[in-house]
Amino acid sequence: MFYSSKLNAFKKALSCYFIYLAVFFGQGSAGICYSQDIHFSQSHMTPLLLNPSLAGVFDGSFRGIFNYKNQWQGMGASGATFNTGFFSCDTRLEKSKWQKGYLALGFTAFKDVAGDLKLGTTQLNISLSGTVFINKEQSIAGSIQGGYVQKSISVAAMQWENQYDTGLGAYNSGLLSNEAISPSPISFAAFSSGFSWRFNKLQTSVSENNQLEAIVGLAAFNINTPKQSFYSSGNFEEQYTKIIIHGESRIGIKNTNLTVSPSAYLLKQGPSYEINIGSLVRWALKNESTYTSNVKGLALSLGANYRMKDAFIPMAMLEYSLYAIGISYDVNTSSLFQGTTGKGGIEISLRLITSNIKNSPRRLLD
Repeated sequence: MFYSSKLNAFKKALSCYFIYLAVFFGQGSAGICYSQDIHFSQSHMTPLLLNPSLAGVFDGSFRGIFNYKNQWQGMGASGATFNTGFFSCDTRLEKSKWQKGYLALGFTAFKDVAGDLKLGTTQLNISLSGTVFINKEQSIAGSIQGGYVQKSISVAAMQWENQYDTGLGAYNSGLLSNEAISPSPISFAAFSSGFSWRFNKLQTSVSENNQLEAIVGLAAFNINTPKQSFYSSGNFEEQYTKIIIHGESRIGIKNTNLTVSPSAYLLKQGPSYEINIGSLVRWALKNESTYTSNVKGLALSLGANYRMKDAFIPMAMLEYSLYAIGISYDVNTSSLFQGTTGKGGIEISLRLITSNIKNSPRRLLD
């Protein structure tokens, strides 16, 4: 446990410690903590983090996305922040002879630094997915993913019960903690897999706007349940397998410039779970040319997600031609509100999709 020089500071540090455990590790048995994975609020801008089988499932030839999140600023005892950066890209392997499907490659990388102890996680993943066409409107996809994970922690920032000097009534860094914590980073491999089904009914014309698209998927991350420990003597912790069930759709409102995109997902990892539901409404301010790039498209999306028992998340996205920028803010609605003093988390995302209409998945069978 963390201790400081005064009783009030001691209570604050102790509270932050338990919040830290609750948020980043969850609750384990027999005093063991099992770490959880990162996630973002804008799930529509992190498809490969939701399901690796979504690699190549988009209209275009290449997709690159960058996400950044800063949350709970000042919650730690020393005003520490919690920052996560994420990058993903995916593309299809084009082969003219593949008439019944295609293969796609995906790559993701993220860096997460959390709290007073600067608990850092760096992960690199490569995924290979295969999509098979059922007919002109439906397809199924499956994927395998392999990754390398490295974690680190600041040993110098740790304060332990054995370092509380009763004579001084304060924390004393000169006292031994008697904790065998290694300052060296730890690393391990993580494997994942996913499956998804896509239905995509093309709009008759741009002006009619009667498109209907739906995606439903199931993904399992860390299926090898990697073990990890910062203790020199072992005392390994296990990373639970994370299961995600998700669904989303795009529903064009006929003869208007509006499209509704509801979404939902259920995440389960060990004793922890998360349910997220929400929707975006997209307003096409200017329609892009269907077969040429002479006219650039422009669209604005507004909406919100609700992470049950945790946060309400208003969000917006602006699309122009090949580019998109999204912004959201997590407004805490749980008991964590007291620890964060009302400070939630801002999230920003940038997306680029290079256009290649003739080779988009929805036109490969035309």
